[in-house]
Amino acid sequence: MPQFPIEPTPITKKKQDLIAAYSTLWNELISQWNSPGPDDRAWLLYSANYIFRTAGIRWALDLLTLKQRLPEAPEVDVAHDLEGLSFILLTHQHADHLDLKLVHDLSSLPIVWIVPEFIRSTVEQTGLSRDKIILPRPMESIEIKGMLITPFEGLHLENDSERPDGPRGVPAMGYLVEFGGKRWLFPGDVRTYDVSQLPSFATLDGAFVHLWLGRASARLDEPPLLESFGRFCVGLQSPRLIVTHLFEFGRDETEIWDDDHLRLVKRWMRRHAPGTRVESAITGQSIRL
Repeated sequence: MPQFPIEPTPITKKKQDLIAAYSTLWNELISQWNSPGPDDRAWLLYSANYIFRTAGIRWALDLLTLKQRLPEAPEVDVAHDLEGLSFILLTHQHADHLDLKLVHDLSSLPIVWIVPEFIRSTVEQTGLSRDKIILPRPMESIEIKGMLITPFEGLHLENDSERPDGPRGVPAMGYLVEFGGKRWLFPGDVRTYDVSQLPSFATLDGAFVHLWLGRASARLDEPPLLESFGRFCVGLQSPRLIVTHLFEFGRDETEIWDDDHLRLVKRWMRRHAPGTRVESAITGQSIRL
């Protein structure tokens, strides 16, 4: 019988396309980020990994290159391209948020690193010196170049009644970042959708929310945590939501959230919070803040 090539799944095809386009995407976003501009912006280096230019300051959250997740992706020159960074916020130790090779490659630059205590020893193993590290304490604000960063305990631990040894996951830190009269919230990866466990943040200009609708549930027609995610987003009382953590290709396909899941979220939000502006962004895209 004749042999026919196996067509890649849509997710595999998107992954292949991203790998092929990554060098161009990287160069374009770095060029935009390094250019002067009057507006405050964020750029996605990957699914939930950001660089920012706000109030003229360049900073980052959970810096990561595609090669950290996909070994076949091309190398990029982070030490050269990201030398304009003033500070970097880190949230937790999972491989899609902490790129230790990148930390090592940037360790000689005069960058301030905000590193939670629970990942400090891991980060220091890269050669990053302690005098470049600030250890954030929940609800104790840090001021850097006129910007105010307020850390808070994240909701990354996932309650699982079938686990006798307690919640699943690792600790994480979230951040409220204030600049130029604006207040943006970064809850990070959330696995316990209980907004009552977060501090009160008063008035927000926006929030970045990471899409997650249940463990190994991405191929289900009705992911189990759609409503929980929606109610959490509403509970943040933010007039604007940027949904990210889409197309994280380092995961199994049952864990990759895509455009179909985004449509489910937007439909739910239109029904329950029609006044909330819901947007999204993927690798290489820019968002005006």
